Amino acid sequence: MSKVIRVTQIEKYRRYRDGVSESYDTEQSVIDSLSGAFTGNELTTIGTAGHLVIENGSYGIYTTPKQIFKQFGVVFTEEQTLTMFIHARHLTPTVPEIRLNKTFVTPKHTIIVSGQMDVLQGTVIRDNKFKFSPPKLMEYFNSYQWRIYLSIFGLDRFIYDIFEFSGHDERDVSKYTLTPHEPFECLRYKAMEQDIESLIGEFCDWMDFRDLWHYLPDNNLKF
Repeated sequence: MSKVIRVTQIEKYRRYRDGVSESYDTEQSVIDSLSGAFTGNELTTIGTAGHLVIENGSYGIYTTPKQIFKQFGVVFTEEQTLTMFIHARHLTPTVPEIRLNKTFVTPKHTIIVSGQMDVLQGTVIRDNKFKFSPPKLMEYFNSYQWRIYLSIFGLDRFIYDIFEFSGHDERDVSKYTLTPHEPFECLRYKAMEQDIESLIGEFCDWMDFRDLWHYLPDNNLKF
């Protein structure tokens, strides 16, 4: 029976494989992402709150700092939430949060990769990222998130919309500047599908070696 894995989990493995961050992208952190042991931290909670402001903004709904604090315990200013809201309105019309799956077959395994894009703008996938230091664009270019999303959705253009907080103090970012960066575009290339298949093959071999398949849901379960 084939198993289901999320794009973010495959990318987490890729970051560990490539040694992107010895502090955060360890082998154990990949295992934790598969087992569900990792449930998020202060930074991911801030990012989730920002995603909600932008998602609601795509529907024309302004989410107030009070609403955000009540739901996430995150402290935004009116200026910060307005910046995210205006960004969302500039992208419209868009379709938010679409999930699709794609089946990949390796020599020993069939695995279903599931991806949920943030925003579809025409035929362009857009993904919101919230950073707490100046973004390193090569990290986005090297990522397989955009490659796998383009493969799953059968599209050719992917854009990262990057927002940088100048700092953070747990979930209170109200004292920091929120800076929108220039959108960073990634394009499908000739060998992209082969690169994805190679990564997924390596991932499956690692899963075999570590005997981790029991952590992944079967494809007949809701995901």
